[in-house]
Amino acid sequence: MNFLKKQCKPWLFLASNIFAVLNLLCYFGIRSMWSGIIRYTFHSMPYILLFTMLTACLCATVMSLHKKFYLIPAILFTLLGLLFFGLDAYIISLTTEASHYFIREFLYNLLYVGIIALLYCLMFVFPKFSVFRKKWLASVVLVVLFVGGLLIRFDVISFNRINCTPAVFAVEDTYQIVFTTSGKGTAWVEIDGVEYNDTYAGYRVTEDRIHKVTVPMEVLDNADSYTIYAKSMLLRGPYSSMQGRTIQKTFSWRGVHPEDGLNYYAISDVHNVKKTPVGAASYFGDDLDFLINCGDQVSWIDRTSDLEETFRMCGIITKGEIPVVYARGNHETKGVLADEFHRYVGATEGGNFYFTFRLKNIWGIVLDIGEDHADDFVEYYGAAKFDDYRDAQTVFLDEVLANADTEFNAPGVDYRIAVCHIPLTVKSTSDHAGKWKDAWVERLNRMNLTILYGGHQHQLWYIDPAFEDGSKMTQCEAYSGKATGNGKRIMTAATFPAILVSRKSEGQQLTFKEYVFDTKFIGVAASSDEKTTTLRYTNEKGEVVDNIISPWFEDIQYGNQIVIENK
Repeated sequence: MNFLKKQCKPWLFLASNIFAVLNLLCYFGIRSMWSGIIRYTFHSMPYILLFTMLTACLCATVMSLHKKFYLIPAILFTLLGLLFFGLDAYIISLTTEASHYFIREFLYNLLYVGIIALLYCLMFVFPKFSVFRKKWLASVVLVVLFVGGLLIRFDVISFNRINCTPAVFAVEDTYQIVFTTSGKGTAWVEIDGVEYNDTYAGYRVTEDRIHKVTVPMEVLDNADSYTIYAKSMLLRGPYSSMQGRTIQKTFSWRGVHPEDGLNYYAISDVHNVKKTPVGAASYFGDDLDFLINCGDQVSWIDRTSDLEETFRMCGIITKGEIPVVYARGNHETKGVLADEFHRYVGATEGGNFYFTFRLKNIWGIVLDIGEDHADDFVEYYGAAKFDDYRDAQTVFLDEVLANADTEFNAPGVDYRIAVCHIPLTVKSTSDHAGKWKDAWVERLNRMNLTILYGGHQHQLWYIDPAFEDGSKMTQCEAYSGKATGNGKRIMTAATFPAILVSRKSEGQQLTFKEYVFDTKFIGVAASSDEKTTTLRYTNEKGEVVDNIISPWFEDIQYGNQIVIENK
């Protein structure tokens, strides 16, 4: 035995190590075919194979680090290695036309192992970089890095859950229920026994954690709850799949109840803070009928967490029980993932952020200026095409006017609002979008709007339609704190009032500084009866902000509320 051990030691030692690592890399390289293994064996077989390969790799790593050699395990791991290598080769041979997929994945895996090997050399081979003096600790660290990295890289383990309160966006005559799950997989919503799915071209969406399920407004408004279902997709193979268990969560639905008047809240320009906007929007408590979010929920979108932030707050405020009306902000056009934004908030099937909506007796329209500079502005690096997008909205407004009897003059409609992140009823003297604002306002004037909500300026303005068309809007000293304020804006021909809804400060006037962090926030609480709408600026403590004045006319003061007549 000693002779055999001595003669076999070099090549068995090398073979067991090579096969242990090579087979694990190959196995992950053919991951797209794991479901095929299930198809011809049983559900747990891929995991049994994975566990066996990981055990072999772990033992080989430990023996290498400690320079210990055991004949029987070495022979066993070598034989297993040959067996698994043959199995890998056979599986690949079944789909030779897809070999480039396997090669690509294998190279990615090899790169990962190369990085681990480099870390090992830096930590242990070269004495001056040595960090861990105990070899057993080094073994544990390397194994955890190696195995943990593989599991994360390939989503092998997925503890799936519905990890947020959904936001229910009102778009046209539908509700779009948006939520995320911790694991990738399928999701659907059930209302009164009827199933509504998150699909793309006939297939349930499986390779994402974000889900948007569209349901008819009438169906949800006639129900008192809806149930979200999700099932993790561990692997969507070419011909079968590996899936986790089905989970579910039920949410109550209150919807809009205008019978005793309306209470709704409007926020804007949150820019990544959370606590104070939620506090402000909690002003009505459970009497809130719906939420308006005028955009700029984030400053730009570089990560999935940024995308999720855009609807998570809406879900927290509404508890998934009432509708949300969302208008895209100009900051939500920025960042590497901005093109994915339409999946996370209310948008049309074509991914546009302009549409009409109907909530019981309420008719509304959402518009989207896009960015606030010309398309050739240096910050937009040649990618902006908002002029065409704005032209399309002008055509859209004409279509709305042509279909007045099914839109703003439809039976049962007696309250009409508009929402746009960038204010429409005033424009700057150098406003590139000024011609579109004029065109849109002229059309909106014919829709009998009660009010338009917006943001963007980080200021609290009430814009009275009594201000004459072309009036130069120079901020007064009482508002701006300066003898001569900003006089670069002029009034449009709007016949409806508009209000800018949010500022992160203690008060309306610019003498109150705006806070960057999550310390102060002001939004708008709106209450409406049959004749009037009462607007109040409220803060994160639920307190009504007093001393509201016109930013431009010092003698116009509103006190703690602004009352307008409903049209």
